[in-house]
Amino acid sequence: MIVFVLYFFSINNNSSGFIRRLPSHKIIGSTFKDIKYNSWYIAGFIRKDIYLGNSIGPGRMLKIDYSLEESVDVRLTGLDNLQIYRGALIQIDSPCFYLMDGIKPIILKGALRNKGFTNQIKAPYFTAVTPLTQNAFALRYVNAKNENVLARLTVGSGPLKRAHLLKKQVDGLFCTDGEMVKVPGTSKMIYVYYYRNEFLCADSSLNLIYKGKTIDTISMAQIKVEKIISTGETTMAAPPLYVNKRACANRKYLFVQSALRANNETEYMIKDVSVIDVYLIENGKYQFSFYLPDFKGNKVRNFKVDGQSLYALYDHYLYKYQLNF
Repeated sequence: MIVFVLYFFSINNNSSGFIRRLPSHKIIGSTFKDIKYNSWYIAGFIRKDIYLGNSIGPGRMLKIDYSLEESVDVRLTGLDNLQIYRGALIQIDSPCFYLMDGIKPIILKGALRNKGFTNQIKAPYFTAVTPLTQNAFALRYVNAKNENVLARLTVGSGPLKRAHLLKKQVDGLFCTDGEMVKVPGTSKMIYVYYYRNEFLCADSSLNLIYKGKTIDTISMAQIKVEKIISTGETTMAAPPLYVNKRACANRKYLFVQSALRANNETEYMIKDVSVIDVYLIENGKYQFSFYLPDFKGNKVRNFKVDGQSLYALYDHYLYKYQLNF
């Protein structure tokens, strides 16, 4: 009884204020592959292959089979005479793939059977984008008030359709920053805020389906911003408190990498791992959590899930895990 009382007192005096469910054997390491360079990122999946894009060379992809045994370098056509800026990313929404450049701005569409881009889609300047259907996209742009806005871009259907989804807490720009996640096999989009315990699930028309809550207690973005008088730009005045670092989804679950420690975790427990919290796509309810251990001294820098397989990038290594749920 004394031990129980002391434990109860200790977790309730921890400032994190929430508990994680940590069932065992939910994830098992399978195999890994050295991909030589850390400029690769996970673009998506088609059939039995995983495709990596390259942040330095937008015209290159690396095709790797699911067992991580064989890889093929893919050279993409259709980029002639186009100045694509560094930072443009490829996203795969099978059977199509897209090159998104918000600085130019342009969206290029293609099919991997042709190994090239065949369509150019005009777009306004944007800071994030994801396909909803083959002819519609959810994108985020910065309006005249210097605030983030979500909108639907439909090919050949005139102006953007603004969606009133993002809610301002501090400045409307940094406080609403987050990651767009496409739910595979559907036209749903999930927006995960970086600095607060909330995510939004919307349909193909960007109508809100529900607001979900991550399990931590940070409901207000803890950031400090200032305006630079000489340029009029807004910038962070202090390091922000990250709540959610990155996210991805399969058809059933949303996977969110959390930046916060729970009451039933110690700093030693999470020192050499990354914490992944799992939520149901259907209603946003929290299910449980698991750890992605560091690999060769590196933290995970990118991960995506396809069915029962989770693929994580650590520096220049691609690691495959098997999910048992």
